[in-house]
Amino acid sequence: MATVDEILARQAYADGDETWTKDNNYPSYTLYVEPEYVPVTNKRIADFNDQISVRGEQNAQFVGFQLPRCDDGLDLTAQHLYIHYQTVYGGGDGVPCNVSKSDSHVRMCWKVPAQATQEPGTIQMMIYATGTNSARERVTWKTLPASYTIHDGLEIGGGIPEPDQSWYEQFVAQMEGKVSTAQGYANDAQASKTAAADSASASAQSATASAKALEDNKAYVESQKETFVGYNKRETDLKYANALIGSASGTTQVTVDDAWEGPIPGLEIAGKSEQGADPSPEYPQEIVSTDVTAVTVTGANLFDDTTLMAYGNTTFVLSADRRQVTITGDKNYACAESDTPAQLIAGKNVTVSCNISNKNSEVPVEFQLYIEFPDGTKNYLHHKSSGSKTFSIPDNITKAIFKLFVNLKNANLDSKNTVVYSDVMVNIGTTPLPWEPYQSKTASIILAEPLRGIGDYRDEITMTNRIDRCMELTFDGSEDCWGVYTSGSRTGFSAINVLPISMNNQNGICNQALVGGNEEAERIVLGSNNQNLYYFYCPFYDATVADKGLSAWKAHLAAHPLKVVTYLDTPAETDLGADTIAALAELTTYKGRTTTTVTAEGPEPDVTLEYVQDTRMVIADLQAQINEIRNGGTT
Repeated sequence: MATVDEILARQAYADGDETWTKDNNYPSYTLYVEPEYVPVTNKRIADFNDQISVRGEQNAQFVGFQLPRCDDGLDLTAQHLYIHYQTVYGGGDGVPCNVSKSDSHVRMCWKVPAQATQEPGTIQMMIYATGTNSARERVTWKTLPASYTIHDGLEIGGGIPEPDQSWYEQFVAQMEGKVSTAQGYANDAQASKTAAADSASASAQSATASAKALEDNKAYVESQKETFVGYNKRETDLKYANALIGSASGTTQVTVDDAWEGPIPGLEIAGKSEQGADPSPEYPQEIVSTDVTAVTVTGANLFDDTTLMAYGNTTFVLSADRRQVTITGDKNYACAESDTPAQLIAGKNVTVSCNISNKNSEVPVEFQLYIEFPDGTKNYLHHKSSGSKTFSIPDNITKAIFKLFVNLKNANLDSKNTVVYSDVMVNIGTTPLPWEPYQSKTASIILAEPLRGIGDYRDEITMTNRIDRCMELTFDGSEDCWGVYTSGSRTGFSAINVLPISMNNQNGICNQALVGGNEEAERIVLGSNNQNLYYFYCPFYDATVADKGLSAWKAHLAAHPLKVVTYLDTPAETDLGADTIAALAELTTYKGRTTTTVTAEGPEPDVTLEYVQDTRMVIADLQAQINEIRNGGTT
């Protein structure tokens, strides 16, 4: 029930004398009763349960909301507004309708969808906006969630409602054992087939058993339909994630094509340490390690329509279903453009597909992919007509922008031109994929130290932890333990008991000398079954002076500290920061193709992703293997 303050706030809104302008970027319906606008203040949506929705209603209830036009430094009319709702069956998103704006407020309506009224009870909803700020940084603005009651009602007619065919997606948490059985039979069949010619009968028997296992799966599925009535989508997603897991690895980026939309069960990001050249005291070489700053998960479409910006006195309108971008302009090189992270497409084949409708055929237009290189040079990749085109992207690009031109001439037009770009799709690979909306989530990563790596000893982060297998040691000459070292013809300096653990010529890298080895040459030695550091044949050693050059060496260290990266005997595990853990927990894969990209400074990280697989695709792949075996082929 609304409070007295909320009722007074609604009355104040209703009594206002603001001038309202319709926002044509959103759908509009004729409403024969002006809605009562629910106030949204300080991101809190006032109670609106006096507006009744009944189970089974479909697109009948319009709930009005009134928000401040500017909030958190953002003009919400310049962003893309959405409404998200969550029921026991899952959630959904949609655009508001009947949106209008004044100098100080925004009004919108939520047409309550049928999916939100499937069952009586309490649902959650919120308003959110996406777009960019004045610095062209991506932003997401949200209200706090509000509760809304769906009241029980009677069924229309006397029949039994058609069951929701999405049940197949809901029982997969119970599929692990059965899919594993089928996989086991398939593996047995392949092993029997390839063992020897006289094992053909065993191969056929295993193939038959595998096919029978798949048939049993289907029967099991039928028997489990009833189990999933009223399931909780979040719980089922998490069970699903524990039931059928795929794994994929790559450097910087991982792309999979058989993902299901669900939480990410596991992620490992491993760093490494590198130098640009062989080091020496005269020419120190910085040790650079992997510094992870973000993890981004995207769907198949890499064209981010939510970050489109207009240039050259250009305007654009994005349709409510996000399938069309209508651009109008008359200036030279007028366009709308969207940045994309360079690492998403670097070194890849990229296919662009779209439909282009140009009202003035005399004006050249195109979809353009603009890329830059480290030396500042630029390249322009052109797609001038409807259809698809594939580009091979160099692996050393530093910047990438998608541009939708309304005038490609180097001259202003006499009148404005309008171009409609429909179903713009940019995907990895040489085959154009069906259009889907841009989907993406990014988790910002904050690390106190970069991820180091020496050989197989790699620091890494997971969804919740940091695991350190390496360490960096620094010596600046202030240590009292430095002394002159001589042994036969071998000369140099040593630092006694400076290593944290006992070592024996342990591997590592140093900014001023090579580390390890057994040759009689200038090198750093980490331990001789002790905690000492040795610098054999150090160029600062001077037999002609009383201290053999030790004071000169320590003075050099004061100006140029010696840094050594080596590995630990026992890994050290710590929790990631709470903000980083929370951000990673929000990441999900998307149905079909999903790309996970790690943004990092320094050496490229190795990435291993665990993800929820689409059960149907897994079973189809198993069936294909079985068919191949039956037909006498190989897999």
